Amino acid sequence: VDPVKGTSNPDISCGRNAQKAQLVADAAPGSTVQFIWRNGEGGTWVHNTGAIIDYMAPCGENGCASFDSANAQWFKISELGKKPNGEWFMRDLTTGPEASVSITLPENLPAGEYLLRHELIAMQLGMSPGGAEFYPSCTQIRLSAPTRTGATLPSGNLVVSFPGAYSDTDPGILTPNIYEPNLNYVFPGPQVITAVDPSTPSGSGSETPSTPTNTETDGTPSSSVTVAPAPSSTGGSGCGGSRKMKKRRVVKRVVRYAQAPAGLVKRAPEAVGHLAAAQQKRAPVPVAVPAPEERPFARSRIMRAI
Repeated sequence: VDPVKGTSNPDISCGRNAQKAQLVADAAPGSTVQFIWRNGEGGTWVHNTGAIIDYMAPCGENGCASFDSANAQWFKISELGKKPNGEWFMRDLTTGPEASVSITLPENLPAGEYLLRHELIAMQLGMSPGGAEFYPSCTQIRLSAPTRTGATLPSGNLVVSFPGAYSDTDPGILTPNIYEPNLNYVFPGPQVITAVDPSTPSGSGSETPSTPTNTETDGTPSSSVTVAPAPSSTGGSGCGGSRKMKKRRVVKRVVRYAQAPAGLVKRAPEAVGHLAAAQQKRAPVPVAVPAPEERPFARSRIMRAI
């Protein structure tokens, strides 16, 4: 399965063949969500260049089980690009099968059900229009009431739709100098909302946001659930599009949810929401990807969770 290609592709919302699910994970404001990206054979994520971005969208009064993600109004809660030392946060995902990235849910959103959209934008082909590879997925969560009063939803230019939030020529999606050591990476999409007042942007504009709290870094627990960012319905020269590839890669992602201060919330496979149902043949064990050089092609199979 190829990654999502093209910013106007409907799959960019929650993933290819995304489907609704009945179960929703309970979450407290300020909780930590941990995403583990690994190869289908137990290896590591294969891309090391690009952005890691997270959005949320309210599911409305009827909840996420019947909500169409095509109608979602997304606001950005987190973005990770380059570290102060010039390395990409995405490169951390290539360090081992337990490598992960964590985000913290906003503390002052109204109680209710939300879609949490976790996205990797792999930029190894982002030097030309349409080259960026998107790996989005959506997770259904139910936020309890915030500790602060006056919780409001973001509005105005902080809210976007997918498709629509990005264009193929936006900075951060089309970046001809992506491999320059001193690159000042510009994130696509709206600004990140603030933790205290979601109706206002963070205004940081930094390419190196602070590292989110990670409450679980040990081995994969029984409460982990296989998920994945969804690929595009278009074939071609995306990840794995080269006929010269002798090895095909399969990528799956494990998401672990930690409710503060409680432990992990177990998600059953049937709880997988907006599941990318495309069935693909499993690929052979991939060859280890050397660092820091990026491998431009890798075919991946992605599933999507809750």
